[in-house]
Amino acid sequence: MNDMVHIQKVFSLLSAILLLMVSSTVFANNQSSQHQQPQITDQVQWMALFLAGKKSGHATTQRSVLNNIVTTTVTMQMQINRGGSVISMKSIEQSVETTDGQALSFSSVTEQGADSVVINGIVSSAGILDIEIISSGQKLTQQQTWNPKYLLYEGQRLLAVKQGSVPGSKYQYQAYMIGALQVAPTKVVIGETKALDLMGAVQSLTEVSQQMLMGDSYMQMTAYMDQNMELKKVIMPMMGSSMEMVASTEHYALSPNQPSDFFTATFTRSPLAISPKQAQDTLQYSIHIDSDSEKVRFPSTAEQLVSRVNGATQLTISPLKGDVGSYPYLGKDRAVIEYLQPNRWVQSDNQQIITLAKQAVEDSRTATAAAKNIERFVRSYISEKNLSVGYASAVEVLKSRQGDCTEHALLLTAMLKAVGIPARVATGLAYVDNFAKERQTFVPHAWAQAYIEGQWRSYDAALNGFDSGHILLGFGDGDPMHFFNLANSLGNFKIKSINGL
Repeated sequence: MNDMVHIQKVFSLLSAILLLMVSSTVFANNQSSQHQQPQITDQVQWMALFLAGKKSGHATTQRSVLNNIVTTTVTMQMQINRGGSVISMKSIEQSVETTDGQALSFSSVTEQGADSVVINGIVSSAGILDIEIISSGQKLTQQQTWNPKYLLYEGQRLLAVKQGSVPGSKYQYQAYMIGALQVAPTKVVIGETKALDLMGAVQSLTEVSQQMLMGDSYMQMTAYMDQNMELKKVIMPMMGSSMEMVASTEHYALSPNQPSDFFTATFTRSPLAISPKQAQDTLQYSIHIDSDSEKVRFPSTAEQLVSRVNGATQLTISPLKGDVGSYPYLGKDRAVIEYLQPNRWVQSDNQQIITLAKQAVEDSRTATAAAKNIERFVRSYISEKNLSVGYASAVEVLKSRQGDCTEHALLLTAMLKAVGIPARVATGLAYVDNFAKERQTFVPHAWAQAYIEGQWRSYDAALNGFDSGHILLGFGDGDPMHFFNLANSLGNFKIKSINGL
């Protein structure tokens, strides 16, 4: 069942959040605000990264000023232990801005094993962002409208200097996340000064609370700054555990890691064993949310009905039956049509994917039959079920024919779109009898959903199809940055009971 746990997706999510944690507090040092001088200025800061209390990597930030141009480079490396195997990842982001914080260009390189994604962006004077993405040897170009209010690293630093550190003060800004190519509206509240133990030394630090809107979910983090507003520590609760970054020496930051098995916190124990027969019928789940109910959201669909009963959240989950629907989709619903469009993770316009999709559907007379045929095709096409792949796009999976549930979901979604069936990537939990020495548990999982006859129907190529042992937590177009709702939910709720209907 190793193919079930889409570790790479959550791993990519961790990377994005950690870079975001650095970007929102980078070098807000008043002493370095005299940057208008044309000579070279260099600053370097090292931080140690901790996941679930264990040192798992490091981050370094370098800020250079030359001829009124500021270049900020953030490098992050981390490792996670998964069942005795260590997974490594490296990300480098760089912004080029004027000394008054105007964005000029940026770049991002993300490496997971042999996989890499390179992003380059150039901001024109006309307010257009030209983007180039290189992945799996393929180059994709696109454009976005650039708002001068979007802030990269230097812009965020200058704003923090301007706002100062008076307790109780608040401000907001639009943080542009380079690796995600999207904006994160951010709220900042300056707190009181506290005595904090940092690597054995007690320091007086100002607490800074930050709330960032990612899609439809909020990410909360707490940063601690010294009297010069230089970042010393960041804490973010996540997935039932915590992530921390602490300012350190270069020597300690580069010291050997002790990567933790961070993902055991993402498992949700089942109160009973679910048989394959039970999973084909309707199941009703009673859910208890541990702390902040705002953190956990269960989408309501035709397969998953959400209600409140006696103060608890109740999920009624049932696979949809029937051989229905026609394809391609000819409706006018813009929200549905959006899920027919290709993107850099789901390249449904790739000719090879189109050819395979047409081959897979054969002479299917209904949309559900076509979706089932594509599901079976992807299940057999991905011949190596393993965790060695990073977060691979549909085209990468097409070439490698390997991966875990995420790779199955992305290729399945791309092939559904290729024959005109609107499709999206679903994320949540799936029941397993036995995984990583845990019995009767729900583990993180990904699958595909197809829009047929006015309903979103689920298809799972990594397992033996969709059943009521799947709990939906979110969905998106395949971009890993759409999975912040998953990060907020995991570890924050318990299944109290499961009943058949």
